[in-house]
Amino acid sequence: MRAHFRWIAATLGVALTVSPMAGSAQIAGKADLRVFGEAQPVPRSEVKAGPEITRLLHELSGTWSISEELAPDASSPKGKTGKGSIIWRPGPGGFSVVEEYRSQQGGDEIGGLGVFWWDEAAHGYHTIWCDSTNPGGCIEFKNVVRWEGSTLVLQEDYEVKGRKYTFKEVFGDIRQDSFTQTLYSGDMGGALKVDQIIRGKRMKESSRP
Repeated sequence: MRAHFRWIAATLGVALTVSPMAGSAQIAGKADLRVFGEAQPVPRSEVKAGPEITRLLHELSGTWSISEELAPDASSPKGKTGKGSIIWRPGPGGFSVVEEYRSQQGGDEIGGLGVFWWDEAAHGYHTIWCDSTNPGGCIEFKNVVRWEGSTLVLQEDYEVKGRKYTFKEVFGDIRQDSFTQTLYSGDMGGALKVDQIIRGKRMKESSRP
């Protein structure tokens, strides 16, 4: 996300635990799975991503061309547009989802990287977002991203110099070949305004897994 924020993920689909009695987990090829008090070796090839990561990859995996509309601000009183691309792909082991973002907005070239991972206890995706406009490097969101029907939603409250704000990001109208991503912001508890709209078109050589 640009003014904007994102995600990283790891879903094993099974609960792995390591206890002092069992010793350390075997990392080089096998994990130590505790079942009814007995350690059962699980080959790495049999540990699969859970349905939540599979769903996210099914919906978004691939290469997309994007067009953007950005609302007016202090640096662009008339607003501006952008064009670029987004690549969504599996993270290491297929247990996370990685987003690579590139955009040319007027004379500015913007790059970003997001990672999503599933948190079963929180029932949502945690995410981290890093981009070339953020001197701090990255943002890790406190709140999780959740599906609301067929729409993916992140909402986060934050504070700047004692003033409280709300950020909201919505992936809506997700189809085989297109999506619309809308970023909102505003004073916490007040009406949110649209900051940015990103429209994606799947590139022809890219298809859903």
